[in-house]
Order: sequence, then structure tokens, then C-alpha cells
Amino acid sequence: MSYSDTKVPRTRRHAEAYRKGYLAGRRGYTGADNPYEHDSREARAWTMGLLDGRTKRLTVVQSG
Repeated sequence: MSYSDTKVPRTRRHAEAYRKGYLAGRRGYTGADNPYEHDSREARAWTMGLLDGRTKRLTVVQSG
């Protein structure tokens, strides 16, 4: 697989998959939770979102 194969076009469908993956990453989900067909463009977009979302995990804010 070449580098260009891993790029995900920014269509509305792929942007939605990325957004869902990003939110899943923020919530601490794993790659096993990917709802898209294995190795589809949507699955790759979801995974990219998941990885980006993991870097910005949600935290609990306690009011004082």
C-alpha cells in the first residue's frame, strides 16, 4: 500500500465517518468499535478520526 492509498478524500460521507471516529476516540473507544466495513474508505476515515480523537481525550471536570 502506497502513501497515496492511505489518504482519505474529504467527501461529506468520509468527513462524517471521520467525525464519528474522532468522537469515539475522545470517548476512549477502540478500533474494534469501528462500525464500517473492514478496509473501506469510511473505515479508514473513522480510524484516522479515532487516532486524532485519542490525543484529545475527554476529561471529567469537577466543580469546586
